[in-house]
Amino acid sequence: MASTDPTIVYRIAKWAYLEDLSGTGARLYGGRWNQEGYPMLYTSQHLSLAVLELLANNVRKLVDDTYGYIGISIPHDTNHSIESAILTSTWRQSPYSEQTIMYGTNWLKSKASLALTVPSAVLAQENNILINPLHSDFSKLAIVEKGRLDLDGRV
Repeated sequence: MASTDPTIVYRIAKWAYLEDLSGTGARLYGGRWNQEGYPMLYTSQHLSLAVLELLANNVRKLVDDTYGYIGISIPHDTNHSIESAILTSTWRQSPYSEQTIMYGTNWLKSKASLALTVPSAVLAQENNILINPLHSDFSKLAIVEKGRLDLDGRV
């Protein structure tokens, strides 16, 4: 029997923008899974993976005590997973591959689901969860946890 419990995903951002779920940063700059001009909220299935994603995309000395994290509840029936068989061997490349950018952008445009589970380029055995701020179920999201990001100085 499938679980009806919501999924909790994690987002890390500067404290001032922590509860901004609009996807504006991704809309302005694009990302691995979206073109510029399309809002997307990037989250991770674990707080530790969110930290790895942050560190992979920022120089450690820039990650200071101005960062926080939130846990976001996603209704159980609004999340779909990418078929990993469609990904080519270069999907993890940097700069980002056109394949992932177009896949994510097309998913956003289709509004097929509120959330899409994709593998993490940092740690492919774990997943990131993309959220479409323009989906009709977006209002069903709930922030269920909030805190300061307290990283060990050795990280």
